[in-house]
Amino acid sequence: MENVYNTHRCMLLRVYDLTSKDKLFLFRFVEPEIAEKWTFKPGQFVQLSLPGLGEVPISICSSPTRRAFFELCIRKVGRVTARIHELKPGDIVGIRGPYGNGFPVEKFEGLDLLIVAAGIGMAPLRSVFLYAMDNRWKFGNITVIHSAKYGNELVFAKELEAMKDIAEAENVKIILTTTRDPEWKGLKGRASEHLDKVNVEPSRCAVVICGPPKMYRSMFERLMKEGYDPRRIFVTLERRMKCGVGKCGHCVAGTSTSWKYVCKDGPVFDYYDIISTPGLLED
Repeated sequence: MENVYNTHRCMLLRVYDLTSKDKLFLFRFVEPEIAEKWTFKPGQFVQLSLPGLGEVPISICSSPTRRAFFELCIRKVGRVTARIHELKPGDIVGIRGPYGNGFPVEKFEGLDLLIVAAGIGMAPLRSVFLYAMDNRWKFGNITVIHSAKYGNELVFAKELEAMKDIAEAENVKIILTTTRDPEWKGLKGRASEHLDKVNVEPSRCAVVICGPPKMYRSMFERLMKEGYDPRRIFVTLERRMKCGVGKCGHCVAGTSTSWKYVCKDGPVFDYYDIISTPGLLED
């Protein structure tokens, strides 16, 4: 069995500015044999390390159908991520993983798909969206709702706007909304307030969500009211993870009757995991 702590060298190819705090990094593996066999599921994450400084868990935001290369959306929030933001094309980092369970995308086939993200939550859900677009014939109608407090915090707004014309021809609806931006010319309000605009059928729809805890609670309430099947509602949680393999105990939540490691049992959980495990939705 391969050592779960094995770290592979990856070269940074490009860096894209997304917001004032977020950048998109494109990497490829240095070793061809690793690039050939390495793959992941949408929703999984990697541990990115900088020698002598530390490592951080980051969700993969590209599609697994695009082999040998992968993308990470990284927000500058601490010492390690600040240094990552200073990297230039050609620099080498360490990558171990992928870890976690990912979204059960094979179970979504034949269903409509609703993707709901707030702020940086669009990063892990971008992998689901791109996978669905790369395999468009496997899915029904698709709606993406991407919300943020301000327009300049909509992480992938430019990419989604650029896709709108093609998306509409493919029965894919893209909804961008803000909650506090007086200068935003588009839709206003929380993601849950725009469920009346989607093109999916609740009774045959898979739902994936990523955002702050308050968003989950309001979305669950609205989804139940609209008739979505709770067995097909999935969320991804990215808080408190540290080691990535369930050894440090940093991301443990729950009680003796329902005990979960966010990194190992998640980061993707279904609706019933959430309501039966105290603490999963806490900051």
